[in-house]
Amino acid sequence: MSTTRAIDRTVDRTTFEQSLATPAARRYADLQAKVLTDAGVLARSRFVSLAKPAVRTHVLEAGSGTPVVLVHGGGGFAAEWAGIMKPLAERYALFAPDRPGCGLSDPFDYRKTDLRAHAVDYMGSLLDALELPRVSLVGSSMGGYWSLAFALAHPERVERIALVGAPAGLDRWIPPFMRLLGLPVVNRLIYATIARPSLKATREVYGQICVADVDRIPPNLLELAHLSETQPRAVDSWLTMLERFMTIRGQRQDLILREELPRLSAPTLFVWGDRDAFAPPSSGQDACTTMKDARVEVVEGAAHLVHLDQPRRVAALVGDFLGAVR
Repeated sequence: MSTTRAIDRTVDRTTFEQSLATPAARRYADLQAKVLTDAGVLARSRFVSLAKPAVRTHVLEAGSGTPVVLVHGGGGFAAEWAGIMKPLAERYALFAPDRPGCGLSDPFDYRKTDLRAHAVDYMGSLLDALELPRVSLVGSSMGGYWSLAFALAHPERVERIALVGAPAGLDRWIPPFMRLLGLPVVNRLIYATIARPSLKATREVYGQICVADVDRIPPNLLELAHLSETQPRAVDSWLTMLERFMTIRGQRQDLILREELPRLSAPTLFVWGDRDAFAPPSSGQDACTTMKDARVEVVEGAAHLVHLDQPRRVAALVGDFLGAVR
């Protein structure tokens, strides 16, 4: 049975402010606050120190009830969940971390990292630091891989899993342009020239790959996405992670989880955009045929980041699934 958790709203202001020592971090925190305010989300922002890996992680916390951890994708950030946090916080205690190298969390170099072991270690250390023995997980894209890898390794700690958008780890196929970002040296040249980061470039990438309609993304959220991806530590973390995750042929074969899904014990919901550029809904539907308790909900008019395209629909689907009686 899940632990009921009411979030403590008290904040150690000294510790928190020391964590925002640089102008870039303070600017990010200020813009993050605007994004949460725009979405009507009352959230606590704090830092926790993890044991393995030994990094400091920033976490947004909101609501009360049974605990739910929201795990963003590869180049994402905690506040991208803002659009679904308000309705979910009425029923659940939400914990949205910035994964290493993202948002306000410490940078991380993935070049010599066993990515699957890192995902399992990170999620376990995060739950330990938050004092959460058992949770439900909501993962997007690479966050879906983190969620699945952890649930397979520690089924006793996972109540339910909602995978929002095509999760990494199911299919080897990856859009060709993304594969180039997994090539050392080449990826940095691309990032510095063709894909030189700017707010306009961020908007174009989101419109082409991430969402069906970029105009649905609130301006402050899109600016925060740009700010998140242009921090030097974020660029290095993002590109080294891609180097460990894929080759020019697609996702590394040893990271594919599809054949292991039949032993996944946690009930699983796939929330899949009908325009997802990374894999069609049929990929999730095929996976469900081998799983013990899984289903796919297809969201029309949505691409890879379904929660940005259709936040109300996603919040309703995920909220009802997390609250269902087994």
